[in-house]
Amino acid sequence: MFERSRRFPIWLSACALALTSSAAVAKDVAHHPLPDTDEALVLPRGAAGEAVDPDIASSFAGAVQSYRARDFEVARSLWEQLAEAGIGAAQHNLAVLYEQGRGGPMNLAKAAQWYREAAAREIPQAMTNLARLHLNGRGVTKDAEEAVQLFEAAAQLDYPPAQYNLGVAYLKGLGVGKDAEEAAEWFDAAAESGYGPALYNLAGLYLRGDGVDKDPIEARRLFAEAAAGGDALAHLALGRLLSGGSGVDAEPDAAARHLTIAAEAGVFAAQHQLAVRYARGRGLARDPETALTWFHIAAALGDARAAKNRDAFAAAQSPDVRARAERRAAAFRPIPPPVATAEDAEPKEN
Repeated sequence: MFERSRRFPIWLSACALALTSSAAVAKDVAHHPLPDTDEALVLPRGAAGEAVDPDIASSFAGAVQSYRARDFEVARSLWEQLAEAGIGAAQHNLAVLYEQGRGGPMNLAKAAQWYREAAAREIPQAMTNLARLHLNGRGVTKDAEEAVQLFEAAAQLDYPPAQYNLGVAYLKGLGVGKDAEEAAEWFDAAAESGYGPALYNLAGLYLRGDGVDKDPIEARRLFAEAAAGGDALAHLALGRLLSGGSGVDAEPDAAARHLTIAAEAGVFAAQHQLAVRYARGRGLARDPETALTWFHIAAALGDARAAKNRDAFAAAQSPDVRARAERRAAAFRPIPPPVATAEDAEPKEN
C-alpha cells in the first residue's frame, strides 16, 4: 500500500483560484484542494489562420526546453525578449516566472504587469491568473469585482478554470451577489470539458439541491467522472455517498475502495474514516494494525480527531502491533489516484 512514490509533472502556469467550498458538497466533505496549475505551457499563436513566425516559434521552443530542464534563467531571458516583442504567450509565461521567483527574484508587481499585457492579447490563462492576484491583493490592489470581470472575460473564451472560478465567485458571493443557479451554470460549462474541480462542485450542488434540483444519482455520476480523472476528493465523496443514507444505495465494497484511494492520495479525512472502519470492522474486515497505521498517518497531517483516536486505540493494542503500525506509517508516501484511460471505458469481451 505504501511502496509507490508520488511523481508530479512540471507545469508552468501559476495556479488559478481555488475557493471551492465544502458547503457546496456533502456535509463535512473537505474543501476541494487548490490546484497546482491551471494549464501546461502556453504556446505561441498567431491571428486566426496566421502561421507563427519560425524564429519566434524556435525561440519559444528553446524557452520551453530550458524551463523543463529547470534552467529558469535561460527560460526567463528568452521569454523576456519575446514578451518585449509583444508575444502574449511569452508575456504570460514570463509573468509566471516572476510570480514563482524562478530564474530571478520574485516580483509580484512585475508578474501582474505581464499578466495584464498578456490578458490584453486575450490569453485566458493570463486573465485568470491576474484575476487571482486581484482577488488576493498580491502585487495589485485587492479588488474582487475586477477579479470577477477578468474571470468572466476568460470564461467567455471557453477556458474551464476561469469558468470554474466564476462559479466559485457566484457560489461564495465574491465580487458579485451570491447566486447558486449562476454558479451551477458556470460549473456545468467547465464540467463539459471534464474539469475535475467543476465536476466535484457541481456534484455537490446536486447532492444538496443548491441551485439545481436535488439529485443524488446525478451527484454520484459527476463525482465518479471527477474520480475517473484522478480527483482524490471525489473518491472521498464517493466513499461517503456509497456508504448509504444519502439517497444512493449502499455499496460497502465500492465505498471502501474509494476511501482507500483517497486515503492513499493523502486526504486525511479519508484516512481517518478508513482507520475507524478497520478498527470497528465496519464494511471491512477488522484489522487493528492497519487501523492504527491510518490513525498515525491522519494524525501526522494534523487531524485532531485522528490523534485522539490513535492514542485511545493504541493503548488497547500489543507492543508488536503498535511498533508495526508506526513503521508502516513512517513509510507512507502519498500517491495520486489512477486516471481512467479511454481503454478503461471500452467494453471488454468475455
